[in-house]
Amino acid sequence: MGRPVTTAAPHNGPLGNFVHPPPRERTPWLLAFLCLLIPILPSYSVPPGPLKSHGSPAAMITIVLSGLAVLGFVLITRTASTRTVRPGVVLLLVYFLTLLTVYGVGVFHKDSALLEASKTRALILVVAHVGVALYALTRVETARQRSVLLGCLAVGLTYNCAVGLLQASTSIDLHLLLHPPGFVLNVADMGRGTNLSVTEERFGAKRAFGTSGHSIEYSVLAAVTVPLTIHFARYAANRQRRLLATMAAVVALLAVPVGVSRSGIVALAAAFLIYVWTFNLRQLGVAVVTGAVGILILFGLSPATGPALWKTITNSSQDGSVLERIEDYATVSRTFQDHPVFGLGLGASLPSEYGFLDNEWLQALVQGGSFGVAAMIVLASGGIFGVAAALRGATTRHERDQACATGAMLTGILASSFTFDLFSYQQVTILFFILFGLLWSNFTTSYPEVGSMRAVADRASFG
Repeated sequence: MGRPVTTAAPHNGPLGNFVHPPPRERTPWLLAFLCLLIPILPSYSVPPGPLKSHGSPAAMITIVLSGLAVLGFVLITRTASTRTVRPGVVLLLVYFLTLLTVYGVGVFHKDSALLEASKTRALILVVAHVGVALYALTRVETARQRSVLLGCLAVGLTYNCAVGLLQASTSIDLHLLLHPPGFVLNVADMGRGTNLSVTEERFGAKRAFGTSGHSIEYSVLAAVTVPLTIHFARYAANRQRRLLATMAAVVALLAVPVGVSRSGIVALAAAFLIYVWTFNLRQLGVAVVTGAVGILILFGLSPATGPALWKTITNSSQDGSVLERIEDYATVSRTFQDHPVFGLGLGASLPSEYGFLDNEWLQALVQGGSFGVAAMIVLASGGIFGVAAALRGATTRHERDQACATGAMLTGILASSFTFDLFSYQQVTILFFILFGLLWSNFTTSYPEVGSMRAVADRASFG
């Protein structure tokens, strides 16, 4: 039966006058730093060298955390009398082993050196992403720890949103403000349409990208920042923090349209459908009115953004990006017919040949065939059930709201996987796996050992 993770409470000593102090609660500072770093430092800002995007500080930290997660499983001695299992860990391992099978089959097909390098990079990314999710799942145990991590995410994501707003409405561009000295820009991996200044347009409106690799990624991140900052606006520790969180929520809501992206709207709608259940009617009315006023102000400051976003949604048949995606379906269909079980192999679909599929599920179908889609189903269903697990482990109103906000963020990102190639972008991908780990971090299931089961059976047989 499922149950939340709990810590031992202090108890009186043998003489009744001594109380053992509770175990010290440790804050996962390295993971907290990663949560802050993800949105504020562009993924294409890297140290010079051959690692390129794998050498970015966020990517290196995920690899370190992956190693720590593995060491934790290997070295920590388990002394509990009742065996427990974490369903979130099982789901992540199934996802990893499925993709590892796809990779193993793919390496038997020798291709060009460029393609072989792409396969290796894809495997490294899978290891890093699963590892950081396992670390968050196993090392975060309390609501306070989750609040620290989510607070760091809120600060970093709000900064990203503010940078994008300045890009869209002014000539100020701060996306390289925190670019470390000595680092270089990995322009080759920056993503489509991203330049050192905002030059990409859609229907006459500039598309902001903040510190993200693309305007689509920026818009999705802005969308999931909305429920996160609203959570802190309602439950932060003091009035000053609640006021700052309210301002951050307004900034995030204003930032969603300036990416001029359908994916951002889809992500915002999906996140809102989850988080809205924590509102009463009065709060819902205030949120709707505030959002409407904010959007009107934005469209007043940037008149081209509103019509461009509307045309993006309603004139899809005339949008070149949509037409390109429709053309991709024929290529994907032919590839699936030729490789229905394992696909081309993990990382074996180069953009130069297949383009950007703008759909993570199609990407999984091409690279992994039926196994790749199965891995995505495990991950997606695991994220959805993780919301239920987090809510079941919540014991207070604050924890329930925290679980809903975290679930809303993951659901928003997951919904956008149908409209853009989600795992091709570093910021949103790392965020997704951290959220997955946080949702499952407070839930375990227990089962009796074999000896205990036999004892129960013996007692039952003798009445």
